[in-house]
Amino acid sequence: MNKLFSTLTLTTATALTVAIATGVMSNNSVFGETSIDLAKLRSAAVSKHNAYRATHKSPNLTISDSLNSSAQAWAEKIASSGEFEHSTNRNNVGENIYASYTTESTVDPATLGNGASEDWYSEIKDYKYESPGFSSDTGHFTQVVWKGSTQLGCGAAQGTETIQGTKYNAFYVVCQYAPAGNVQGQFPDNVLKP
Repeated sequence: MNKLFSTLTLTTATALTVAIATGVMSNNSVFGETSIDLAKLRSAAVSKHNAYRATHKSPNLTISDSLNSSAQAWAEKIASSGEFEHSTNRNNVGENIYASYTTESTVDPATLGNGASEDWYSEIKDYKYESPGFSSDTGHFTQVVWKGSTQLGCGAAQGTETIQGTKYNAFYVVCQYAPAGNVQGQFPDNVLKP
């Protein structure tokens, strides 16, 4: 069964990346319940983040209830408004945003958490360790592995989006990080080569 999957991500510098791919889903695909199981999504996201961070000699992130609440509130806002943008007044909190579009009415929450984390980390291919610094092409990756960030909170919500005349279910993921990463002048000490 062919599905259109579209992924949108937004760095803390508000650069928009759009990747659209057509894929085939097998009949063995697992989908979650009608509502998103946030515990499963958060568990998958923190595990995936920490696996990536270990390869960069960054300490594990711990889950923050306050960041979970803040990220969830923002995920619900962008899902209801359809406006894919960063939250404001984050006060030293970093943020990555992700959206996945599908014709399915539900998604597996672990797949959603892993997919967002994998998408953000995939920017490693464009990061230049020999000239470290912020780039809108790598800002998600650098926030994921930022050594000085110690806490993570994630939220997810479902909305809809019409793309080229077709209505899709949109699954939004917001992860917030404290303290914030992507601080100018601190990249050599916080984004370590694997």
